[in-house]
Amino acid sequence: MAELHLLGQIVGGSGFPQRRLFCKWGLQAGAAWRPLSGLTSGQTHVDDPQADDVTYWSHPIDVHYATKGLQGWPRLHVQVWHQDSLGRCDVLGYGFCHVPSAPGLHSVRCATWRPLGDWRDRLRRRWVGGGARLAQPEELAGGGGGSDRFRLRSEAAGSVHLQLGVVLRHFGRFGVRC
Repeated sequence: MAELHLLGQIVGGSGFPQRRLFCKWGLQAGAAWRPLSGLTSGQTHVDDPQADDVTYWSHPIDVHYATKGLQGWPRLHVQVWHQDSLGRCDVLGYGFCHVPSAPGLHSVRCATWRPLGDWRDRLRRRWVGGGARLAQPEELAGGGGGSDRFRLRSEAAGSVHLQLGVVLRHFGRFGVRC
């Protein structure tokens, strides 16, 4: 079987309107992919930057996959959350990106967005907190579901920055050049 070893970190986030942020993340892969070791989802700590709008998480990612084919190459989905002074949490952005397919070290910027909702949701977000959320955000990063996002009214949020090291093994046996 061919193998993919993904090593790296979720460095942090930038461009979000709030402070006190944390990130929930997960990896999704097709049916031919099987995780051999490592966690395929997790959550960072809450960071409250004092000087600028850049949040630093430095959260490690270390996952080892085995696969029988290239279909369903892994994707990383992220959710950036804000925690207020009362401990309430509100989602600020959703995003997903494909894991790089070339071996080596990659700097990846994952743009995020959030649904606008109707006028009540926007009013609630502005004065009370909260707002429109996705019922199943992981489905947007799924195989054919990425196109469903374009039916939503959404606005751009900030970006999540990642450093990902990709190690490929035995892909040449299956006719894939590394």
